Amino acid sequence: MIQIVTSIRSLLLGMGIFLAGSGLLGTLLGLRAGEEGFSEAVIGLIMSAFFIGYILGSYFCPKLIRRVGHIRTFAAMAAISCVVALLHGLFVDPYVWWVLRIINGISILGLYMVIESWLNEQITHYRGQIFGIYMTVSLLALGAGQF
Repeated sequence: MIQIVTSIRSLLLGMGIFLAGSGLLGTLLGLRAGEEGFSEAVIGLIMSAFFIGYILGSYFCPKLIRRVGHIRTFAAMAAISCVVALLHGLFVDPYVWWVLRIINGISILGLYMVIESWLNEQITHYRGQIFGIYMTVSLLALGAGQF
């Protein structure tokens, strides 16, 4: 068990750092939208667009993984998510932010899907415990990123 965890520690660390950034982005966008004078309804629509992206990603990402593989899909989704985070600072417009949140939702779901399917394929023993560790790291990082 310890040997398995040490073999995936870089994956857990990378995902933890990435999700901390994602948690921070979600918090900052809501606050920045309020500072820019967006109405509460518009802020709610912008923030909920992330989950529209989750739903769309559940349709598109499995096809992408089958077509180009885990590594390329992971690299593409990580790059897209990073670019989208930077674009929020360039365009302070609720319509643009809404679209960017959808794209970010798709890319984050793609990252989750790649990591979880890879873990599922690679780990045959202690799968439940490894997924428990993975989810603990993920949720702690997502929560810690908001501070």
